[in-house]
Amino acid sequence: RPAMERGGWRALGVLGLVVLGLLTDPCRGHASLPKSRSRGDRRAAARSPLGAGSSLPSSGNCTWTEYTQTLDHFAKGSTPHGNATFQQRVCVYSGFVQGGASAVPPLILFYTGNESPVEEYVNNTGFMWEVGAELGALLVFAEHRYEGGSVPTLQGLPHCLSYATIEQALADYATVIQSIQRAYGTEQDQVPVVAVGGSYGGMLASWLRFKYPGLVAGAIAASAPIWGFPLTEPPLDGSAIAISRGLSSAGGSPDACGTNMLAAWPLMSELGRSADGRQLLTESLRLCSPLESHAAVVALIESIQGVFFDLAEANYPFPSTYITSAVGPGLYPLPAWPMRVACEGLGEDFGVSVEGDPSTVDFNVTVHSEDDGVLAVVGVDWDASKVVSGTRRLDVDTLRRESRVPDLLAGVAEAWGVWCNVTGELTCLSAAGGCVTGKSKGADTLKYSSGVDGRRHSVDNKDVVVGDDDEECTATMSGCWEPVCCNDEMNLVNYLVQGVGNDFFWPPNVDEDYSTASLIGPEGVEDGPCRAGAGLNGYPASFDPWSHWLTAQFGGLEIQSQSNIIFSNGLLDPWSSAGVYADGVPPPGQYSGSPVQNLTSDGSMQALILDQGAHHLDLMFMDDNDPECAYLAREVERDAVVRWVSQAREESRRRGRRGARAGRDDSHNRRRAGHSARLDL
Repeated sequence: RPAMERGGWRALGVLGLVVLGLLTDPCRGHASLPKSRSRGDRRAAARSPLGAGSSLPSSGNCTWTEYTQTLDHFAKGSTPHGNATFQQRVCVYSGFVQGGASAVPPLILFYTGNESPVEEYVNNTGFMWEVGAELGALLVFAEHRYEGGSVPTLQGLPHCLSYATIEQALADYATVIQSIQRAYGTEQDQVPVVAVGGSYGGMLASWLRFKYPGLVAGAIAASAPIWGFPLTEPPLDGSAIAISRGLSSAGGSPDACGTNMLAAWPLMSELGRSADGRQLLTESLRLCSPLESHAAVVALIESIQGVFFDLAEANYPFPSTYITSAVGPGLYPLPAWPMRVACEGLGEDFGVSVEGDPSTVDFNVTVHSEDDGVLAVVGVDWDASKVVSGTRRLDVDTLRRESRVPDLLAGVAEAWGVWCNVTGELTCLSAAGGCVTGKSKGADTLKYSSGVDGRRHSVDNKDVVVGDDDEECTATMSGCWEPVCCNDEMNLVNYLVQGVGNDFFWPPNVDEDYSTASLIGPEGVEDGPCRAGAGLNGYPASFDPWSHWLTAQFGGLEIQSQSNIIFSNGLLDPWSSAGVYADGVPPPGQYSGSPVQNLTSDGSMQALILDQGAHHLDLMFMDDNDPECAYLAREVERDAVVRWVSQAREESRRRGRRGARAGRDDSHNRRRAGHSARLDL
């Protein structure tokens, strides 16, 4: 089995070639859609890629290796003690390769690890296991530097956080791929490599293909928000729109769900202005402690709304711990279709209606009695609300007796509890916002970029003092996301705005005349540096919130010269509004366009649109409850892998033929030169 040593992989022994007949391109040219296959031919999660009766593969199936990686690929002599290194963890699985670990595989599927320990991606990226089983691939999952077991020794290292960058991570992956090729003796006739990644890992997969096309034949970039930077002009409320889609018929929920929640927020705000109203909120929402002020109610509304970002990311058709383990309480599975579950108590008529124009955030919330009389009207004008009926205050006793407002609030509590009580152990919910959410955690750790998936990071800085940038680091930490965002000035902005008329949120979190510049500052004006933890340093002296360099480095919107990449976007995913599309981000509501879009004239780069897809659903293990869009996406992606591998093999054969001709011509020329020399003599 492969093993690592300093500078690369140890030799694997006698290598044999594997017949590539199964990789013949079935399409014979570009087609917009793959050939159809019967559902009976599709592998469900109950049938493991490891064989009948086996459990789904996981990190326990890996051959774990450590690659001695260069700390600074671009200034190797500048690090202390010369060429500093660290150990990068890599999971390798060769069980699908015909001939075993010593045989040359027909292709390599390479996961570009992102902002969690790599086990999370090994355990959840079913696409690689399933396609790998079908095509006989070698699977490689590489861990991102500063994650899990791939953290350099930071203590004693000057500017220790400065080496956590996108460029360094991509170079890590490129050198691991080169080392694998050397191990198989295939540097000249390379085994085709296809990069696979989801979320930030999807960004890395696409950028790996951008930067190192000679090493990577193609890339599957799932839920990759590479168009989420300010200069690519994503919709600033794009995440809120996608979240709201999951609370409507477009996401499989009743339309009344999102409308009822939109009506609930102004009602809660007005109830919060009186002690008896706050008591009704405390009872109906099953709060652990009473609400003491209107400000506490406003904070409670924000806390409840905050969980739906994570629920939307995790809106899979099967129970899953993927998001809860990353940004929540741990390995507690959310139910299948958690957004639909959240809507189960909010899909009926509570006698509360929204009238007017929600799209301009100018509307009334009317509370009706059971005989359809009007009990109260709350008027909304942008971020302001007030009672516009009767005595200009809510009669809480009347609402208790004659309306279904308590039932509406109980439905909101049930929806909130899908995330906050995912453990099923709570008998009451915390008004102080006891839920841990990816969006809020990221916002706490970085001013602008909340973070794709909001992955945790931890710092061990006990008994250390804060040093200046010239001193060695005296603490250590794990977690790549914050340092990557700070060092590369990566600022995703598609989630910054909510409540401006396209979603279920209220009140708006911006002024009516908001703009990108009003939210992140004028273009050309940089902010102060990110703040490292005690005992850590290495961040740049300033931060460009417009991400100019990152946009220039990877092309921004101008990527038409690229090829062999599939960008997939699940429209129920908050990050889909920062994805790549041929015709722009789909508008709110039900999607009715093509699920496959060509991004280039030759169709070599495509966008997939999963109308019922959450965060990179297409990379998850197949499940019998998957929506049709997931099956279609995986078929397109699988066929693309086959096509790219076939193209790479054909190009390799052409290079071989050109080399053979060049060798014959060179030999002929040498003979002619020798004959001429003899004649001259």
